[in-house]
Amino acid sequence: MKWPNFLERKQILFSPKTLREEAIRWGDRYMELQRLHDAVAFYGRAQHNDGLRLILGMAVESGDFLLFREAVGGMSPPVEEHKPLSRLAERAAELGRWHDARKAYERLGDEKGVRRAMEALAALMGNSPPAAAPEGSEHGG
Repeated sequence: MKWPNFLERKQILFSPKTLREEAIRWGDRYMELQRLHDAVAFYGRAQHNDGLRLILGMAVESGDFLLFREAVGGMSPPVEEHKPLSRLAERAAELGRWHDARKAYERLGDEKGVRRAMEALAALMGNSPPAAAPEGSEHGG
């Protein structure tokens, strides 16, 4: 089987001539190769929620916030994301994927989780997180 180059793939993905079944087949092929971002693009194009749910589960288990966002964005109707996003944040933290954990915590509105992720990122970079200004202190001079 010949795989399309970038331009051919883009043409298949966005062509109004591409049927839903063809988009699903391409998504399945990319899934077999573990090219998940390509698969999610084709599944999203086809509004193939079964394929998108499969990728969503993989994103949660691997702590991959970008893949999660792509899978959720392609689903119709939109999926309730709080529970899987909470699991993704926890999993990303377990795996040391602190940037992904921070993004997930931000989307959840979990300030404690964001702070924990920022501290871990700062430690990895060899920096200290910025110290909070003492109450009542004024900035500037």
